[in-house]
Amino acid sequence: MDKLDLKILKYLKDKKEIDLSNFSKKTGLSKEKIKNRFKKIEAIYSLHEINEFDVDPTSGKLFAYVYETGEKDLKDIAMEAFNLYAEKNVLDFTVFKSDILFEREIVNFGKKLMHGNENVVGTVTYGGTESIFLAVKAARDRYKKLYGKDKVPEIITPVTIHPAFLKAADYMVLNIKRVPVNENLKANIESIKESITDKTALIAISAPNWPYGTIDDVKDISDIALDKNIPLHVDSCVGGFILPFFEMLDEKVPPFDFRVPGVSSISLDVHKYGYTTKGASIVLFSSPDYKKFSIYVDSTSPGYLFVNQAVLSSRSVGPFAAAYATIKYLGIDGYKRLAKKVLIARDRIYSGLKEIGFKSTGPVESSILSLYSDKVDLLGYAYNMKNKGWHISLQKPVKDYNIPLNIHLTISPVHYRVAQRFIIDSRESISIPSKINMQEIKNLIENGEMGKVVEYLENGSIDSGIIPILLENLPEDIASDLVKDIVIGWFK
Repeated sequence: MDKLDLKILKYLKDKKEIDLSNFSKKTGLSKEKIKNRFKKIEAIYSLHEINEFDVDPTSGKLFAYVYETGEKDLKDIAMEAFNLYAEKNVLDFTVFKSDILFEREIVNFGKKLMHGNENVVGTVTYGGTESIFLAVKAARDRYKKLYGKDKVPEIITPVTIHPAFLKAADYMVLNIKRVPVNENLKANIESIKESITDKTALIAISAPNWPYGTIDDVKDISDIALDKNIPLHVDSCVGGFILPFFEMLDEKVPPFDFRVPGVSSISLDVHKYGYTTKGASIVLFSSPDYKKFSIYVDSTSPGYLFVNQAVLSSRSVGPFAAAYATIKYLGIDGYKRLAKKVLIARDRIYSGLKEIGFKSTGPVESSILSLYSDKVDLLGYAYNMKNKGWHISLQKPVKDYNIPLNIHLTISPVHYRVAQRFIIDSRESISIPSKINMQEIKNLIENGEMGKVVEYLENGSIDSGIIPILLENLPEDIASDLVKDIVIGWFK
């Protein structure tokens, strides 16, 4: 900003009236130019004001949604690449050929991490859900080609699978069979075997799953998939850019990638532990023939040839340029260095929380911690930690598997810097009495006063962090409707 911009900014902050004539006289610029400068600064200033509503993603006080390194140089490189290619459109990669280069390089790096051979191919998408959609589409269309279009295909998944699979099935008209997990919170192998029918189009498992961070037994499940000639998808959106580096650091990581013969496709997000800007994920396919089922082509329309490798059509090349630049900048050594920070932070936080009464819901196998306590009021703890600036996700109890109310922490490199402070604040927070009257809220629900609950959530009287707990005892259709009402209320 130059001196004039700073002066305009001061006017805006002081809420003063704009005197265009005076500004024009002092600067020698026309009223029109001054007016345009005001509009520009006003728009930018409003963005900074709105920014105050959000949690600072660089603070290290978030344990989901962002994967912060705390390294400014890395962020600057990604943003410079993003801005340079922001206006270029993936829709026609014969015009914007940079997209082809970026996608090739990103896919090849992901392929290397997943031990893919020369047959493995992939697509870069805008996120994990889109990658999962393409994997589901490939399995569905393969099934329909082999077995006809009359049957409704099915996906077999453990209950811990990411909801994006349920969403994909809903959009693309497949049925979902959700099987139980075992005592280690991994997909029950016998249940998968028993669930297979002539309608099974796909088996989908996780490495790791989001709720508990455990890795399904990919090898044993792949044996079943191979035997039955059913595609197997491994959702490694969280793990794909961190588990390989854990393994390089001599952590025990079970094989979950293309080293396992029956794996047909894998999803892995670059915008998670790849540390690029949001809008970059990869879906890998075991062969070009299998990838073909994921692509949409229309050659009949009178307009242009319509070719979509992904779900979306018009997309900025920016996120792909940022992902490419980030991967080039970090390389294997950079990713190993950051993975080491994640491991140290995870172990420090886990050790510190164990000392004050927390336990893990299952084996700790990834960068995710899922912790419960017989001694700590978790609602009060999460509320008190939020008052200290920390944002912790609560996960509802699952009675069928004896899983109690628990907290979910996804560890990032930035937590290496703040782990000790987190433990200190946790110790203080468990000793502060809870201000949440959960019984009063439950009474409103039991009495059918949903409108009042929605009103309280909209105006902030009830913290949105307890929504999963509110829904615990509600029928699925009522719970879904309540959430929709809340969301519509927030955005109207």
